[in-house]
Parts: sequence; C-alpha cells; structure tokens
Amino acid sequence: MQAARQFLKWLWRIEATVCVLTFSLTALALMADVLARELFGNGIFGAQRFAVWTTAIAGLLGFALVTAENGHLRPQFADKWLPRALDPHMDRIGDVLSMLICVALGWYAVGFVQSSAALGERGMAIPIKVWPIQMVLPWMFFSSAIRHAAFAIWPALRPEPKGESH
Repeated sequence: MQAARQFLKWLWRIEATVCVLTFSLTALALMADVLARELFGNGIFGAQRFAVWTTAIAGLLGFALVTAENGHLRPQFADKWLPRALDPHMDRIGDVLSMLICVALGWYAVGFVQSSAALGERGMAIPIKVWPIQMVLPWMFFSSAIRHAAFAIWPALRPEPKGESH
C-alpha cells in the first residue's frame, strides 16, 4: 500500500505541475496577445488558439486531479435506492464501477487519438497536428482508472470527499 501511496503522490505532482504550466502558458499567451494589440494594433497570430488548447489540457487534467482528491460530485439522490446493508461497501463498489467506466472511456479515447493521427488532422487556426494535444484524453481516463483501482484495493488511500457531508 505504501508503494501505491507514493505512486499516486508522484502522479498527482506530475499532473498538477503540467496543469499549472499550461494555465500559466494560457495567461502568458493572452497577456502577450492583448499587449501586442494595444501597442502594435495587431495581436499575436495563433495566441488565442494556443490559449484554448492549453486551457483544454489543464481542464482535462483537472478531471484526474479531482479524482485524486475524491472531489467529484456524487448523485446522493440515489443513496436510498439500494439496501442499507450495502452502505459499508458502496465506496468500494463505486470505485470499481468508476474504474471500469474510466478504462472504457480511456480505451475509446485511444482509438479517437489514433484515428486523428491516422487522418493527419490539423488545427484550424494553427495548422499543427492535434493528436499530441488529444493525448491528454486517454491520460486523464487511465490515470483516474488507476486511482479508482487503488482506492478500491486500499480504501485507506481514498481521501475524504470534498464538500459533502458523509
């Protein structure tokens, strides 16, 4: 369990670092674009599209970071649908189901990225291949699946839910 805890901490650090970097790049690109418009009358070509891409990367990585913090919203209205006897096991059942959903979505995302790469799809404003940017999709799903698997195997690794009364 200690190795899993260290791995999850390492994974969180990498994702949080990339998230901060991409948001910082977003801010820099937009500030530079506004500054160029004010000083020279023209913005920087592609700055806004670049900002959209970096924001998308940061936002999608946020999915994995929220999973790491056990911060996703849970449909509490359904709590009464199952027998009370299952209550002690619901977190584990939820983690297993969430892991399976994330694996399925990750698998689909891999196919999506492969298709994009095979077709040679490029961005509209900045004609670069988009599949490297799309790689965040399988990453976020598989990263979250790993976390849910760890939480199911070692419930002590699961943080307390954020913003909910438990």
